[in-house]
Amino acid sequence: MRRFGDLFRLVLRYRLNLAGNIAFNALGSVLSLFTFLAIVPFLRILFRTEPSAGATDSAESGEGAEALFARLATHLDAFVAEHGAEQALLWMCGAIGVLAFVKNLVTYLSFYSLATIRTGVARDLREQLFDRVLALPIGYFTEQRKGDLISRMTNDLMEVEFSVIGTLEVLFKAPIMILLSLVTLFAISWELTLFALVFMPVAGFIISRIATALRGAAGRGKERLGDLISRLEETLGAMVVVKAYDAAPRFRSRFAEHNEGYFRLMRKLYKREYLSSPVSEFVSMTVIAILLAVGGRLVLRGEGLEGELFIGYLVVFSQIIPPARSLSDAIFKVQKGAASLDRLDEVLRAELEIEEPSTPVPFRFEEGLRFRDVHFTYAGAASPALAGFSIEVAKGETVALVGASGSGKTTVARLLLRLYDPASGSLEVDGVGLRQLDSGELRRHIGFVTQDPLLFNDSVEANIALFDPHPDSVRIRTVAEVANALPFIDDLPDGMATPIGDGGGRLSGGQRQRLAIARALYHDPPILVLDEATSALDAEGERLVQEAIERIMEDRTALVIAHRLSTVRRADRIVVMAGGRIAESGTHDELMALGGAYHGMVTLQQLGT
Repeated sequence: MRRFGDLFRLVLRYRLNLAGNIAFNALGSVLSLFTFLAIVPFLRILFRTEPSAGATDSAESGEGAEALFARLATHLDAFVAEHGAEQALLWMCGAIGVLAFVKNLVTYLSFYSLATIRTGVARDLREQLFDRVLALPIGYFTEQRKGDLISRMTNDLMEVEFSVIGTLEVLFKAPIMILLSLVTLFAISWELTLFALVFMPVAGFIISRIATALRGAAGRGKERLGDLISRLEETLGAMVVVKAYDAAPRFRSRFAEHNEGYFRLMRKLYKREYLSSPVSEFVSMTVIAILLAVGGRLVLRGEGLEGELFIGYLVVFSQIIPPARSLSDAIFKVQKGAASLDRLDEVLRAELEIEEPSTPVPFRFEEGLRFRDVHFTYAGAASPALAGFSIEVAKGETVALVGASGSGKTTVARLLLRLYDPASGSLEVDGVGLRQLDSGELRRHIGFVTQDPLLFNDSVEANIALFDPHPDSVRIRTVAEVANALPFIDDLPDGMATPIGDGGGRLSGGQRQRLAIARALYHDPPILVLDEATSALDAEGERLVQEAIERIMEDRTALVIAHRLSTVRRADRIVVMAGGRIAESGTHDELMALGGAYHGMVTLQQLGT
């Protein structure tokens, strides 16, 4: 999988910790092996086994593992003969205690080195995801459910941290321990070891089949969890409507349906996951039982190993079981985490439709804006939003876009901000195409105010100076005064430092809109885009916001989108849009005299009032 390679590259950023973890795991495995093999001299001392003549000859003239064990046995017998069995036992117990202390110290150091890798890679992956989300085009978020994205960036990322990154210690330690144990087992008795290895492929095949099924179930579980979080996020965001329409029973029923589906799928997943450990342990214990029968008969007949060495063999072989089980569990966790990694991969590899120029042209605005035969269609839409739209806006000119819903007005604003790129045609600033400009620099020169001002759960000051890491308090007060926001801000409990709640919920609609206007002015942009800035306000709120708008449009180029035609009368030019094209264009008086679509719209609105 592609993302496993990318994840490993993130791990390599912590190569010093990784090298330390591998070294400590290798040392810990060696110490564990010595601790387990200490049972052989312990048994020899305890039962006073006398060396055979063959063993003595092997110690004197043999080579290899058998000669090594024979020499150790000879030296041990000599030590017992000189110091006594009880003192030898005390020395052995002391040595085992020291080995256990050092082994556990090394184990702790291996975990300690892993902590930086685990948390660091999770942090890096989280930053990559957030950076990618910020870079993705607006169209991506219209097609994806917000709750599912939140699930990917929280639950799926945590699953990757615990299931994939968290198993690094096992993936590095278990193979070393298994390899060292196998080498030792071959050294003690290669015949018994080969006999035992015949059964290992059977266990591997069973575990791999369970792991493959687990990954598919885990992927479906993550999708169901995304649906569940989306349902929860949607309900919380529309709580007023849910209560106003007494829709709680319906929402409760839909949530319960999703929750039950998630429960059944996760129960099935865990049933498979929990099967791995019993299966691996059953196979391992079965092999040990067979070895006891075969090896024990050889010992009793005097045809194989000596008794204490055979018990040592079994002890070492039994110590393959814990790392083998942990390795099989780690494989299951990795398979489970792979489903989450696939979901993160979809976000990280989502196409960036807005490509930044390698050598952007510096932003300059001295002449005006130009749309040249622009065509654009939203993904999945049956008809184009813009079909051959062309217009020029001179510097300092105010142009109002009016028309029915779906005529393409808001699309013009989105293309100007380069939230989308047109399918054909071009948008230019002083003759330079927007694709040649850095998007961030372009947007910093455009003040954007929408119908629904999106504010953040922070202070008034932080919302106005949203893009500035070092806010200028004097400038904040200046733009707030220009936006008619200063009077109500000064009346707040803590003034500029007052938290405004989630989405600005502690403020009225007019107050939120004036705060959004102040935010748009903070960087003193030469271009303003006002998209239905007064359509959702009452009469008093509209008056205050309209006064602010008229004040901020002085000496600026403005593109005003409005349904309420009373707000566009003073525009230098009014453009009537229909079907993504310009139907009429002129001043208010010129269009009224023309008696066309604009005249009809004004008449209908006057009748409606």
